[in-house]
Amino acid sequence: MSYKELAVRITELVGGAENVENLTHCVTRLRYVLKDPAKADLEALGKLEGVLKAVEASGQTQVVIGTTVGEVFEEAIKLVNVSQAAETKAESRPDTSKKDDGGEKKPFSIKKLFQDGLDTLIACFVPTIPVIAGSGMIKVLVVLLQTFHILEDGSSTMAILNIMGDGVFYFLPFFVAYNAAKKMHVDVALSMVLAAIVLHPNFAALGEVGTSVSLAQLPVRIVEYSTQALPMIFAVWLLKYVDRFADKVSPNIVKVFLRPMIDILVVGAATFVVIGPVTGYLGDAFMAFCTLMNTWGWIAVGINAALFPIMVLTGTHNATIPLLVQMFATQGFDTIFLPSGMAANISQAGAAAAVAFKSRNKKMKSTAGSAAASALLGITEPALYGVNLRLKRPLIAVLLGATISGCIIGLAKVTAPTFITPSLLTAAVFFQKCPSLVFGILSIASSFVITFILTLLFGFEDPKEGEA
Repeated sequence: MSYKELAVRITELVGGAENVENLTHCVTRLRYVLKDPAKADLEALGKLEGVLKAVEASGQTQVVIGTTVGEVFEEAIKLVNVSQAAETKAESRPDTSKKDDGGEKKPFSIKKLFQDGLDTLIACFVPTIPVIAGSGMIKVLVVLLQTFHILEDGSSTMAILNIMGDGVFYFLPFFVAYNAAKKMHVDVALSMVLAAIVLHPNFAALGEVGTSVSLAQLPVRIVEYSTQALPMIFAVWLLKYVDRFADKVSPNIVKVFLRPMIDILVVGAATFVVIGPVTGYLGDAFMAFCTLMNTWGWIAVGINAALFPIMVLTGTHNATIPLLVQMFATQGFDTIFLPSGMAANISQAGAAAAVAFKSRNKKMKSTAGSAAASALLGITEPALYGVNLRLKRPLIAVLLGATISGCIIGLAKVTAPTFITPSLLTAAVFFQKCPSLVFGILSIASSFVITFILTLLFGFEDPKEGEA
């Protein structure tokens, strides 16, 4: 089946082009926001040739494709025709009607509120993940060049390379504001002005971080906004409603400057006085949680390694991205989440490799072999959906193997120095803070070996030759 044919079938099974409100994609999944999710046939979607699985998660219908998701997306977006419409709506003055989607107002529910909030939070980060990962790899390059004494410590070359690697984190509010504006259909330029306001050097010069100044007798807490993400999400959300009011009260003859003036004054003041300090406390609470997790040490890594495959199954694994971005922007390293992700990813590879080794079904042997290689490179969906989940017992081996090896990785003090995909290609940079390099290498290797052995011990029902 060609990419175009697959895109056509997927579009039909999600309820047709008219049922698609928005369509995006990540590394392996098409992510549909549907007007009526009940019209999507998840079972039929999962049976399509070229589709690994279809799940409903985070308010989205997610169709797991694998590494060819980009090609399928290019065909699918032509069919639903939402990309250009969404772009136009986001870039131009937003709709001032009370109904965001132009349709009937949907009944309120706590579940939908939570799903929409989570979906918005994720959408504010996911489009930026490639550049964050790329910037992180520049930091990795600096470390490797220093380790092999190719780059002198304190040299201007090292300083400039670090600037390249740190730029996205320092100006994170701009990226978050842009993505939030796209997601919430708010004026992009105005949203980015809010980021420019909080990052203005003269604001930081007003006092030490944590002290307070005043704005028209209102207290303004000095906050370091350069690494903050949450303030921009809430500021853009407020801007959406303030802009409607400003558009309504501004006469047409002066609207071109009066509307943005009202927006900037109201939302800017609210950000300095309320949003910034409150979200700052939320950020402090998250860092306190991370500190608590660090006190659990190897136990926390083992628990998270066991949970990670389940989160991928349910499509909620991207919910940790905002936490990770915030952690690296403030703390600068991670000893829990990405090391546990390394244990889970390599464990998926170990189970799939065991299936490839033991299976007598030629198609399954080939599928499992390629899925194992993909998992070693950080893309686990082919192994998870195409092999381990399908055969059931290998998935049990993955969960147990990831837990055990996660604990070993925690004991080895494997640490992620920057935001990178846990994989065999990036494993070397996880060993910087290991007391023993050999123990660090063996701890990651244990993920593959333990799960490989467990899969062989548990066994699996080998598909008969000729079965799909």
